[in-house]
Amino acid sequence: MKKIFVQFALIFCVVVFLSNCAVVVAGVAGTTAIVTTDSRTSGDVINDNTIEAKLKLKFTKYDKSNIYVYSYNKIILLTGQVPDEVTREKAEFVVKSTPGVKKLYDYTEIRLPQSFLSKTNDSYITTKIRTKALNIKNLSSNSFKVVTTNNVVFLLGIVTPEQGKDIAKISSSVDGVKKVITLFIYVTSK
Repeated sequence: MKKIFVQFALIFCVVVFLSNCAVVVAGVAGTTAIVTTDSRTSGDVINDNTIEAKLKLKFTKYDKSNIYVYSYNKIILLTGQVPDEVTREKAEFVVKSTPGVKKLYDYTEIRLPQSFLSKTNDSYITTKIRTKALNIKNLSSNSFKVVTTNNVVFLLGIVTPEQGKDIAKISSSVDGVKKVITLFIYVTSK
C-alpha cells in the first residue's frame, strides 16, 4: 500500500508540483502509517498533508514571521507570530485561496517571533498531552491533533463530545498550559 501512495505522489509531483516534489513525497509517504487508525479517509489524510506541506513552504518566505500551519480534515489552523496586520491578511488570503481548504482558524499574533526555548517548551507540552491522552478509552491518537504555541493549546480532530471533553480536561491539567482552545468536529459515535 505504501508503494502505491509513493508512486502516486511521484506522478503527482511530476505533473503538478515539480519544484515542491520532495515535500509532497515526504508528506504522503509518512501518511500511509496512520491511515489505518485515522477517522479520516486515506484521501483526506493525503490532502491534509499536501495542503499543509504546500502552505508551510509558502510561509517560509515571509520575512520576520513565524507561521505554523496545521491541517485536519481540510480545516487549517494558523498559529505563530507575524510582524503586522498586512502580513496576517496576506497569510489568510493564501490559505483561503488554496484549493481544498474548507475553513481557516487564524490565531497568529502580531509580535516578534517566539524564542527557541519557548518553542521547545511548546513541544514538551504537546508531548505531555499526547502521552496522557493515550489513557482515553476508545480514542485513536490519530483522531485528533495537539498544537501548542506560546503555551496555548489548540485541539483539532474528529471526536465524540465526551472524548473532546476528556482531551480538553487532560490538556488543561498539564503544567505550563495557559489556555486550551478546542476546534473539534464532533460525531455521535466512533
